[in-house]
Formats: sequence, structure tokens, C-alpha cells
Amino acid sequence: MYLAGCLPYHYFPTTYAHATWQRLLPFFRLAGRVMREADIVQVELRPFNDRQLNRDLTEVCARVNQLQPALPDGRRLVLRVEGMTLLGPEAHRQQARDHLR
Repeated sequence: MYLAGCLPYHYFPTTYAHATWQRLLPFFRLAGRVMREADIVQVELRPFNDRQLNRDLTEVCARVNQLQPALPDGRRLVLRVEGMTLLGPEAHRQQARDHLR
């Protein structure tokens, strides 16, 4: 419960600093897919139909990827929006994996 309570302050844009769960709910209800690998768990989220929410979602993904949080099993969490280019330190790893396929 504590992690969920501090999530907006660490990963969401500053405009969400005092957001209610009702305002955050669309983010937590997004569809997507989870890809598990030995050292990372990548979550690819479907985009919103709203430009502002997509900008906010992109910022959330960038912040999570920059801070590189670890899951309880030690793997790193990587977020991305479906159809958008991955930014940050994970971009080179993803390109290398795609090249090997």
C-alpha cells in the first residue's frame, strides 16, 4: 500500500502531486502486455485516446526508466507505450535484442 501511495510523487508529472485515485485510475486500468526476461520485466502499455494523457503517460514511462526501479525478485521494471520509441538506457538493449531475432 505504501508504494502505491508514493507512486504519483515519484513517477507522475508534478501536476499529479496531489491527484486522487480517481484521477490516476485511467493509468492503472490501461491494457498492455508484460514481457519477462532474465533481468528485466518490460510492460508495454496501450496508449490513451487523449493527447494530454499520452504525454503524461510518456513522462511516467521516462521517469520509471530513468530511475530503474527493481521488482522484489531483483529484475528491473521497464515501461513503454505501444508504438512509441523507447528512450533512455533501455533503448540500446532493446535494439540489440531486436537485432538478434
